Amino acid sequence: MKRGKKMSRLVKKFPALCLFVLAVLLGLAPSLPAAAGLIPPAFMQLGALSASLAGIILAAIEGRKDGVKELLRRALIWRVGLGWWVFVLLFPALLAVVTLYSAPLFGAPSVDWSGVPPIYTLLPMLLMLILFAGLGEEFGWRGFALPRLQKRYSALVSGLVVGVLWLLWHTPMFFIEGVGQYRMAQEWGFLPAFLGYGVSVISSAVTFVWLFNNTRGSVLIVAVYHGSMNAWTAYTGAMEHPSGLLTGFALSAIVSIVVVLLFGAQNLSRKHERDVLELEEA
Repeated sequence: MKRGKKMSRLVKKFPALCLFVLAVLLGLAPSLPAAAGLIPPAFMQLGALSASLAGIILAAIEGRKDGVKELLRRALIWRVGLGWWVFVLLFPALLAVVTLYSAPLFGAPSVDWSGVPPIYTLLPMLLMLILFAGLGEEFGWRGFALPRLQKRYSALVSGLVVGVLWLLWHTPMFFIEGVGQYRMAQEWGFLPAFLGYGVSVISSAVTFVWLFNNTRGSVLIVAVYHGSMNAWTAYTGAMEHPSGLLTGFALSAIVSIVVVLLFGAQNLSRKHERDVLELEEA
């Protein structure tokens, strides 16, 4: 009983840090055996679910009444306005196209659409990435950690904290053969790849806060945006060349800077207060 209360107090005091530690442990559970050849490599994909699973577990440990239900209900917030749906589904496509046509200025090959598969192949990839990369992570990073951080800090600071932890959670992927982060580390060296990727992840985390706070704390919206970004990038091949990667990272930073300048660091919203979660003291 006492141990349970101690765990609850720890989660309430350090929600984001607890989420990070548990997500890393859950993520490594399938990744390490797969990397060692003990289980099929496909099982490595289960690590993508670790952040959301960690968020659900911690919401239960926290001991708040209906805490798990409150977290899961955030995936049902879909009536947020047509404009937000258009943004999360199509803005990543615009970023990918801008990346494609900007990267040749920095040494990438000219744009060639002949190798792009038919557009209908995008849909299954989009759905899969919304489920695994989106809902597989966003119950944790945005659904669990963000409202608790925003109770104490501004939207911008909360987004940066989540962004740093989100980046560190991705770190093992730089050492797992077959994933994009590993390829980046092989081509650039670990530190340049980590720093470049870090700019993209942390700046994207700020944009995610803006989406979250303007859609009544919808995990669904940020999950769709997360999956949409990954799907359009993969579909267009916008970041296959190193110059494309750098261009894409720079665009992510520019978008987040514009969001902060237009909407303000305190709430990252002109119409809404930042989404916070009130927690009773243990």
